[in-house]
Amino acid sequence: MTVISAERRGGFLGLVERHWKSKGYRLVATSRNGLAANFETQDGFQLEVLIGPNGQAHLSVTTPCVEKSEVAPPTSKPNGPDYSKRELPAPNVQSTFWSADTPLPA
Repeated sequence: MTVISAERRGGFLGLVERHWKSKGYRLVATSRNGLAANFETQDGFQLEVLIGPNGQAHLSVTTPCVEKSEVAPPTSKPNGPDYSKRELPAPNVQSTFWSADTPLPA
């Protein structure tokens, strides 16, 4: 829910890219606007990071083909609001670092 300012979005995506590459994940594609990147792990998982129009980071993972199995419901409550049954609000958390209107220091 943290707002990532336009000035810091590239830095955020660069950090994620460097981390994932250090884990051996392969960069598959990037968006034309530079606000999304797709990676693949050695065992076939697909990872995506993107920055939404309001500055919210989205991370998603797609698993390789697996057999369907039963999954037990969560045993603990969410550590924050539960948005599973409602629309996600716009990002609304201000960070002194990620929401700053200045470029990342070199």
